[in-house]
Amino acid sequence: MMRSVSYGPRLIGGLTFGVMGVFFVIPMIFMVIVSFYQPDPMGFYKVDFVWENYGKFFSSFYYTVSFRSLYSAALGAVLVVALAFPLVLFVSDLGRKWQLFWIILLLSLMCLSEVIIGFAWLILMSESAGIPRLLEWVGLWDNPRSLSPSFGAMMIGLIFLGFSIVSLILYPSVSRRDRSIEEAAITLGTPPPMVFFKVLIPTFRTSLTSVTLTMFVYLLGVFVMPTMLGRPKDWTMTVIISDKALGDANLPLGAALAVVMLIVTVLVLIASALLTRRRTA
Repeated sequence: MMRSVSYGPRLIGGLTFGVMGVFFVIPMIFMVIVSFYQPDPMGFYKVDFVWENYGKFFSSFYYTVSFRSLYSAALGAVLVVALAFPLVLFVSDLGRKWQLFWIILLLSLMCLSEVIIGFAWLILMSESAGIPRLLEWVGLWDNPRSLSPSFGAMMIGLIFLGFSIVSLILYPSVSRRDRSIEEAAITLGTPPPMVFFKVLIPTFRTSLTSVTLTMFVYLLGVFVMPTMLGRPKDWTMTVIISDKALGDANLPLGAALAVVMLIVTVLVLIASALLTRRRTA
């Protein structure tokens, strides 16, 4: 009986591994293969084995776009976590009804698609019907203009996109924290505002680091926010890859850029994990 029960998790694990192989590994292999093909001006590609697609990455344009992508994703991830963590602390100290209200609200925001969120912020930042017109009406802006497209508008969209995800990831551990540690710190003379920096942040350092890295990877692949709210000079590698693969019908170059960005992302994550482990040790 016990032996038959143990087959259930193994079967589920095997099916999960098979699904991952079909929907993740196989497309990745195909992408790597296509990245070595020869671009065809009359179509997508010709079957070949060339290195010129990867060679184009070593130009100043793609260097700049890659750095911009990493910088935007890292900055967005840090800002999202920095804003979501205090809110989760505040919500976790409320009554159960208010906690349920905030959880439902965050779940509702997470259900919104990236396109809907982008359009909403595009309208809010427009000159005719958004925040600039409201500021002019209250007398705080004499000559209003549209706030988008801009780097700031793109960052606001990225933050809003990841805010509910980070909050829901942090909520279970934050709500179950031992509050006696905070009370003991206050009793020993720590000012209440400093409890956040001296007690709470060190306590959740591992969770904050993990969710920041997770959000960094997530924001690195965002496509709509840079396209709708950012200027062309703010576009990330995701937009450039889509433009080369679909707009220019150069699928091998788009695949090569995607492979390079995947390698860069993995290297950044490995370096971050090693630094975090060394600091913890």
